[in-house]
Amino acid sequence: MTQTAPPLIARLSNVTKTFGSTRALHDLSMDIHQGQAVALLGPNGAGKSTALSILEGLRQPTSGTASLFGQKPGTPAAMKRVGITPQETDFPPQLTPRELLAFTTVHFDHPRPIGELIKLFGLQDIADRRVQGFSGGQRRRLALAMCFAGNPELAILDEPTAGLDAQGQKDFSRIAKNYVADGGSLILTSHYWQEIETIADRIVMIDNGKTVMDGTIARIKATFGLNRVSLASDAPGPFISQTFSREDNRFHLITNDSDDVIRKLVQSGEPFSELKVSPRSLEEAIALYNATQNTSSSKESEK
Repeated sequence: MTQTAPPLIARLSNVTKTFGSTRALHDLSMDIHQGQAVALLGPNGAGKSTALSILEGLRQPTSGTASLFGQKPGTPAAMKRVGITPQETDFPPQLTPRELLAFTTVHFDHPRPIGELIKLFGLQDIADRRVQGFSGGQRRRLALAMCFAGNPELAILDEPTAGLDAQGQKDFSRIAKNYVADGGSLILTSHYWQEIETIADRIVMIDNGKTVMDGTIARIKATFGLNRVSLASDAPGPFISQTFSREDNRFHLITNDSDDVIRKLVQSGEPFSELKVSPRSLEEAIALYNATQNTSSSKESEK
């Protein structure tokens, strides 16, 4: 039986965006379907914020098309189904979180209860205090609560946990995972690898305005090696010294075949202890991908 693809939520189709002589996006295409959590990655200046601003209806593409729920981004019908947390947020200093959430929820057809939002985002102690004087973390929690106030079908989150402490980041990851599990769709940018790996199931990486990677985290990890093998050795012989990299008192190796490495290690007879085999992190997989791309680019430039 052929499986039906989940409904299309958002689309950028061959989008190019220029600012004068600067080309921020070049023929960028990306589809987001219901229930997907997509991390939009890339170096500073890659075009991430420009891509999000086009989806949010804040900018128009120079060429190509963008759509939200089959409609033009920025239209009232489309934006009633979207929640947004930008990188920078500011609030009227004399209002309280409860008042701001009340103002936000009236613009949506099926908003979340204000009391539920206050509890979910840990605003109980500051709900009736004026925003003036709030810390960066308190402001960020309020911004996240406002993103989800309208019970959106799509959440667009630009560096959502910037300014939050470790517990705040962990709490948001839990909220985001539950949101997606309940059928919500999510696009986020983040510099926190653990956050990306916890929340997202797909990576879209752009550089110089172009898509350079698009795939599930599982596939990306599988493509660039699965395991890290590490061990301790007081008297490493030639196999350990030549095969592994040394960091402090331990030796490390990233490999596609950890079983083969361990067999050869045992056969070498070299002393070792505290052997550990662990999955490669997403950060390591992306770093290896970038190194591969840089090597390929260098070879091309030499031709």
